[in-house]
Amino acid sequence: MDNILITGADGQLGSELRSLTEGRSDIQCLYTDCQDLDITDADAVEKFVTGHSITKIINCAAYNNVDGAETDSDAAIRINVTGPMNLAAAAARHGIYLVHLSSDFVFDGTKSTPYHESDKPAPLSEYGRTKLAGEIAIKRSGCLSIIIRTSWLYSPAGKKNFVKTMLRIGAEEEIVNVVYDQTGTPTYAKDLAEAILHILPQLDAVPRYGEIFHYSDEGSCSKAEWAQKIMTLKKTDCDVNPIPTSQYPAPAKRPAYSVLDKSLIRTVFGVKVPLWERSLSKAIRLF
Repeated sequence: MDNILITGADGQLGSELRSLTEGRSDIQCLYTDCQDLDITDADAVEKFVTGHSITKIINCAAYNNVDGAETDSDAAIRINVTGPMNLAAAAARHGIYLVHLSSDFVFDGTKSTPYHESDKPAPLSEYGRTKLAGEIAIKRSGCLSIIIRTSWLYSPAGKKNFVKTMLRIGAEEEIVNVVYDQTGTPTYAKDLAEAILHILPQLDAVPRYGEIFHYSDEGSCSKAEWAQKIMTLKKTDCDVNPIPTSQYPAPAKRPAYSVLDKSLIRTVFGVKVPLWERSLSKAIRLF
């Protein structure tokens, strides 16, 4: 039986993984967050992995405050770089698989067609730079691993995400300004969790070392279109006013286009990718 360590278990993806795996008889999962396991402490990681006979690691822990990373880069580096490096080192020592989550923010958004895994990263923000550095640290460790980049993640779980923000504003205001010139794909964390659990049993068949795969839901939209869909599904009486990014300055630059190509993960692992609108329609009932 697999003994799987899931870090960042209180976040969006970790919570969805927990709900899908609790009570299963074929695997045992140990769910940790920062209060249970400090992944930036190499000794703590090693003791946890050996003490619990871990056979696989899913790293959902991340510093996700994109704007905050611009001024608190030390914290972003600790969680997004040092943490994955420690997990990878332990995985390498014990010959176990690490599944690590990364971001579409490793790209600069200058393309107009979906990004492939082979496209050269060029992050615009400190957050994107730390996520890329985390990927590099895992590759350099030589551990058995795959890296999954995703985008625009949301879930009823977790403290903050775009859907929750729009619903809060929609309940308080008559109009909300949302940028129309940032295009990507909303991804329901439950869909990503299901994809990871579909992939896990296949990892033992082929050794992979830092291979990168892209996963988001299917299709694309602007942030303004996403907001409008949220308001429509919730029948919220709040108008969405599309504005350019130049009218909504933020500390961190975002890629203007970050749609991910999912061909590789479909081909290699047989992962099914639902349309973002369909998943949002299901998820919105839980908010």
